[in-house]
Amino acid sequence: MTPDLTQDTPPAGGELRRNPVNGKLAIVAPARAARPSGEGEAAGPAERERRCPFCPGNERLTPPELEALRPPGGAPDSPGWRVRVVPNKYPALAGAHEVIVHAPEHGAELEDLDDARLAEVISIWQRRIDAQFRGGAAAATLIANVGAGSGASLEHPHEQLVATPVVPPLLLDELLEFERHRNRFGGCVLCAEMESAGDRLVLAGGFTAWVPAASRFNGELWLAPAAHEADVRTADPGALAVALRRTLVAVKAVNAGAPLNFWLHTAPADLRGPFHWHIEMAPRTAALAGFELGSDVGIVSVDPAAAAAGYRESLPGS
Repeated sequence: MTPDLTQDTPPAGGELRRNPVNGKLAIVAPARAARPSGEGEAAGPAERERRCPFCPGNERLTPPELEALRPPGGAPDSPGWRVRVVPNKYPALAGAHEVIVHAPEHGAELEDLDDARLAEVISIWQRRIDAQFRGGAAAATLIANVGAGSGASLEHPHEQLVATPVVPPLLLDELLEFERHRNRFGGCVLCAEMESAGDRLVLAGGFTAWVPAASRFNGELWLAPAAHEADVRTADPGALAVALRRTLVAVKAVNAGAPLNFWLHTAPADLRGPFHWHIEMAPRTAALAGFELGSDVGIVSVDPAAAAAGYRESLPGS
């Protein structure tokens, strides 16, 4: 059954719960089962765009926009926008789950945008994180699900921002490691990781990209500012746009268009210790199996140095 994308009342958000046995957090959101699963795989391109809630002319199919970049005088929730932000119609958490449609073109991926347009998108990411923090969120995680098999429910490329009332466990683990490293060795653990990347280094300059020695995913790639910065809101969107586009092109080329997830970790609203913001990219070339799920320990079959070499060879010019 095709979901009714024109409904006036969106489903309620989910509930954040904690398992008292292992301390793991989960969002229980049954209403997300009603979210769309594509615009009709059998339909042609024109028909898919006609049905797509993220394409220009279909603004009525989404909740009212939160923010958009469009020419001066353009009316909200109308065509003509370059970037558009709307509440997720099937939110994991009500009021804290946003969709950033980074281009009106139905198939435009982030790396397809020129540097100026991609910098505009990054500026929107920064502003939406800031808005969630000003609204009282403890942390905000920006994610992208790219390609079939990544978890994306719609074909039109986009990112999502999920704000949480607590710091998510993975980010909390990182904060603890930053604190532990500073107390034992001084300095920043992420800066130290970048400096010791060696043959796992992919990109150098104002931004550094490298393959972690202890990768959780085959071909996992991290991207971070070379200078120590805790908060992505202070980053130069133009410089980040160049580095992000180049690394995305390389990751997709090496992994032959495999599904890709990436997420941005920035400092929580109430940062009380050291941190260094970064983007983590996870090509999904292999499924997680029982041991990984049961132990929370990753197994990879691609040597990180070999993965880095492939990425270096596939980096486009700046």
